[in-house]
Amino acid sequence: MINLYVPDGGMRRSILKSERVEDRQIKRRRSQSERRAETRARLLDASIRLLQEKGFSRFRIGDAAALAGVSRGGQTHHFATKGELIEATIEALFEKEVESAHEDANLAAGGEEISSATKHFETFQQSDLYQVSLRLVISARSVEQFSEGIRAISAGSRQAIEQAWIDRFVKSGAKRKKAEESFGILASVLRGFAVQESIKDEDMEIGPVKELAMELVKSHLQE
Repeated sequence: MINLYVPDGGMRRSILKSERVEDRQIKRRRSQSERRAETRARLLDASIRLLQEKGFSRFRIGDAAALAGVSRGGQTHHFATKGELIEATIEALFEKEVESAHEDANLAAGGEEISSATKHFETFQQSDLYQVSLRLVISARSVEQFSEGIRAISAGSRQAIEQAWIDRFVKSGAKRKKAEESFGILASVLRGFAVQESIKDEDMEIGPVKELAMELVKSHLQE
């Protein structure tokens, strides 16, 4: 004979009540975590906008909090100083760019790796990240410790982005040394084009030079 223990009505109600309280506590903790993440994201988005509009020197952390609709106390909880907020903003932007590089490299069709890498970098050079980080490095030179932090974030992320494309070149059949050299050439040329465009050098026709550079890189990879 199997003996099953069934709690009486009072105990059953107590168990159910305890379970409901525990469920509400779990939901409350999850909701608080989500709210914190949302507040942080709003502050970062507001910082991007203000850095684009005002640059580093006129950026005020209180303005970012106001634009994000976050109280001063809420802002201080996440970012106590201007430097912390700006570095977190640049870091978040670079994280997105690294993810984008891996995604674009993985999706690049066979035989189209060079054109895909070129398109990726041209898109990057038109992005919020490129414009904001370029302005910061230039305007924050007077705050050496801060600009060093931005450069460190940029260098670490750039290496991850470059590695994603180098690995894609290798996967297509290129030797790693050739892949590293070819990507270095391509990246240098595209950065030069970005500088030319930023100073509005209308005497230089970028299109034909870019096509030539891509052909040279392709030839180098196939050697």
